[in-house]
Amino acid sequence: MSTPSGSMSAALLNAFYATKKEETPSSLIDRLNEVFTSRDTFIKKIKTLDTLSGDFKLPDDIGELLFDLLLYNFFSEDSQRLGESFFESKEWEQIEDVIIDRGTELMNILLYLQECKDSEIKFSIDDYLDEYLISEDDFDSEEHEVYEAVIKNRDSIVLGDLQTMLEISKANTSSPLGDQLLPVLLFFESKNSIQKKQDLILKEGSNPAFQSAFLAVLSSF
Repeated sequence: MSTPSGSMSAALLNAFYATKKEETPSSLIDRLNEVFTSRDTFIKKIKTLDTLSGDFKLPDDIGELLFDLLLYNFFSEDSQRLGESFFESKEWEQIEDVIIDRGTELMNILLYLQECKDSEIKFSIDDYLDEYLISEDDFDSEEHEVYEAVIKNRDSIVLGDLQTMLEISKANTSSPLGDQLLPVLLFFESKNSIQKKQDLILKEGSNPAFQSAFLAVLSSF
């Protein structure tokens, strides 16, 4: 039985392999589902995931997106079974040491979308920045630095179209978000279909395989 993370990983891989004009290996999807649903320790799950990424010769950036889904699965599924006290354990301290330099901003956005779903509110770029990511006291925070290109262009993002998102992305190639910036902007653009956004990535993206996979995960939430 597939978990939400399993379904999102299938969307991720389908988008990735589509850019390569290849069939998604069904065995990879099946094995990822086994990782998500197993009761192994989280560190063992990470090792299994990394081994799978290597076996199937996935690029490192795609592997990091899958890691984000594994971590999302941990918070949404595994933590319910382990209980609140787990986060005060030595095992959790070991996990924190392992994950500190892993993953992308995908994880943050997925947790935000989960909050929106639980609270029955509509997601938006303003709500994400103001209510979830950055508080009034956090303007010197790491998140503010990472999202500076989004923050300074937020009015254009709210009002703009796909071409606006592309122009913002191209004008901020040195952003800490890097290749993540375009799919983040496109996800929060609400006027156009996912297919038009994916077409834009394939035509204009700086890293189409990664950016298409990133957007596919968010769109499948």
